[in-house]
Amino acid sequence: MGRSLSHNQGVSSLIRDGWRRLAGAARIAVDIPAESAGWVRAQQLAVFQHFAPLIVLANLLNAGLMLGLMFGTEARTIVVGWAVAITGLMLVFAARSARSARRNNRAPVQTRSQRSIGANTRDTALMGMVWALLPALCFSSATPQNQMVIAVVAVGMMCGGAFIMSTVPRAATVFIGLLALGGYVGLLREPTPLNLFVSGMLTVYASTLLYGVARVHKEFVGRLLGERLAREQADLIGMLLRDFEEAASDWLWTTDATGRTTGGGARFVCDSAAAGHETTDDFLTFFEPDSQSRELGELMQRDGSFSNHVVRTRVENGARWIALTGKPVRQNGVFAGYKGVASDITGERESVDRIAHLAAHDSLTGLANRSTLRAVLGEVLGHPPARKQASSLLLIDLDRFKIINDTLGHAAGDAVLVEAAQRIRAVIRSAGLVARMGGDEFAVVINQPGHNAELLARQIIDAIEQPYLIDGSVAKCSASIGLRPVCEHDDDMEVLLRQGDLALYRAKAQGRGHVVEFDWTMDLEAQELMLLEHDLRSAIAGEELHLVYQPLAGTSTGVIAGCEALLRWEHPRLGNIAPDRFIDLAERSGLIVPIGEWVIRSAIAAAAKIDPGIRVAINVSPMQLRSPNLCAVFVNALAASGVAAERIEVEITESVLLADTEANLAVLQKLRALGLRISMDDFGTGYSSFSYLRKFDFDKLKIDKSFIDCLGQEDSSDAIVGAIIALARVLGMRTVAEGVETSAQLDLIRQLGCDEAQGYLFSRPIDLEALVALVGSAPAMQAIDRDVVIAPDAIQMRTAS
Repeated sequence: MGRSLSHNQGVSSLIRDGWRRLAGAARIAVDIPAESAGWVRAQQLAVFQHFAPLIVLANLLNAGLMLGLMFGTEARTIVVGWAVAITGLMLVFAARSARSARRNNRAPVQTRSQRSIGANTRDTALMGMVWALLPALCFSSATPQNQMVIAVVAVGMMCGGAFIMSTVPRAATVFIGLLALGGYVGLLREPTPLNLFVSGMLTVYASTLLYGVARVHKEFVGRLLGERLAREQADLIGMLLRDFEEAASDWLWTTDATGRTTGGGARFVCDSAAAGHETTDDFLTFFEPDSQSRELGELMQRDGSFSNHVVRTRVENGARWIALTGKPVRQNGVFAGYKGVASDITGERESVDRIAHLAAHDSLTGLANRSTLRAVLGEVLGHPPARKQASSLLLIDLDRFKIINDTLGHAAGDAVLVEAAQRIRAVIRSAGLVARMGGDEFAVVINQPGHNAELLARQIIDAIEQPYLIDGSVAKCSASIGLRPVCEHDDDMEVLLRQGDLALYRAKAQGRGHVVEFDWTMDLEAQELMLLEHDLRSAIAGEELHLVYQPLAGTSTGVIAGCEALLRWEHPRLGNIAPDRFIDLAERSGLIVPIGEWVIRSAIAAAAKIDPGIRVAINVSPMQLRSPNLCAVFVNALAASGVAAERIEVEITESVLLADTEANLAVLQKLRALGLRISMDDFGTGYSSFSYLRKFDFDKLKIDKSFIDCLGQEDSSDAIVGAIIALARVLGMRTVAEGVETSAQLDLIRQLGCDEAQGYLFSRPIDLEALVALVGSAPAMQAIDRDVVIAPDAIQMRTAS
């Protein structure tokens, strides 16, 4: 008995394991794209419907077999009822399948919904429930022979259902599961060891069938999707081939021995007729009568072969380019005509022309670019002497363009460049080539005789000076032009361009709107400047640079309030170099940054040697403001000398705020945060001086000498100076009058309320020792209160008691 119980438990465990496998087999996971799911369901049901007659036939035959076998047994009533149920169910199933087949024949169904799968599953479940009743109700009471037949029929139905319903795995799973359940009920009504063992085997068999259904379904779906993808790709390839055939740029052509077209002529005639050409069957009449078509005619007259010979036909919207390949045809050794291939290469030709145009022209203005200019100059230099001397080079630079670019934006700047290019081209016309060198620089090569280069240059300036209306804003600019006539012996393009640059530089130095013709003194000056730049680099290390200081005095008290540090260069060979000359050279060469750092360190070190009440002003250029080390240089110099930061004034000019305004303002804010004072030098000479006062809170405004010179002589200058002083007072800024040289000027600026004055009336720039002697040493000034009384011609020191 113990062995029997152990055997029964083993069989029960086998049944549980089998059910777990059955459940695992029922979880069928096949990845089907969402856009294909409906179509796949339609194919699943189509296969199922295909086997509908076989399903009906198998069910009816098996039902009849079982009815005949068990009609004389005690289960006759059950079997008869069961057989009637099977027959009725199959009749309904057959009728529905026939109706669905007729609808599908009329209009094939392309997609099916999940509800269709659900309905199919319900029909299959009903059929499986009826078949499950046979073993559940009749197996236990049947004879052993009948039990064997019931088992064979049930297993056969399960196997057939798995095969026929494999395309619809949900229906197959339900059908197999219900039949297996019916088998369990029939077997377990008498739970003998044999029946329990058979139940376990039934579980293994059912799970195997379900696994097979899952594999078959997966392969079925994969095959369906693969076939659909192949059909779609075939359709795509077919469509592309049809499009290629319809729009191909290549076609065959043939002619007879007389040159008349016998094939492919329609592709020539179509476009030629559209252009209004008179078309005939003569092959050569399809093409424009130019050198290329004439060369083709000569080849064909000699019965010669040709390959990729490019000819042109005229169409309504332009030219059409065709590459022809052909060879003569001979029949029995006699020339019979031509056959070949024509290729429409218009698109390729236009692309090549477009690339060539872009390579030779500026993309913004459409003018020739630098490389094209050089090519034209090379041609000019290769002309005969008489033709060469009739040529000239103009180099044009737009004045104030950077201001337009920074104030109105880059889009507005581009619009000005395009308009300026059009105006220059309108002046030059056919006289020569107009090119854009880059940025706001243009060039003109006058290479046609009979034109006055200087007159054309003046006309260009007049055209450019006309206002520009850009998005509702009016912009104005001018131009400076360097003129370099081409001489008989000129043969070096680089020299020609360099000398044109020198003339342009001289024109810009003279102010806006000037034309300057090159002369050889400019070349000498350029060489001198090159040598001077070399010497300036050595001057930094050779201690040739030094500082002088020009005092600033209060207009009402006469007390020296500060001084301005001014840079001087004593050249060992040339003597003192004018500051305007070498400082401009330092700006252009980039040497202003290291020189400026030396000035900052030296001026702050000098401030430590004079009275603590005296402020020292240091000029800082726009290029220095762009140096990332500027703040660090001030910090280190102040720390090394022990000078209070508020004693140091940083002087800038309005040009600092004309470009990179935001970045320069940020640097000024950092300098202000260090405790330094910020002054605006040469105020009133810029383009929009008053707008800068809104951007930054300056400590001091220095009124330019040009206004002071005219005081008492021009009412407008008096009014301007008075307005500047009044504005500064309202904004809390101090004012300094530069270039005060007479007592009358001093009286006027004092009356107008100017705070301080600077100029030769008080003192010329002096060295540090003279400045210390003038104001006294620092210890002495701490002990004795000194001030300065301003006399008409000099500064006089007195002690206040």
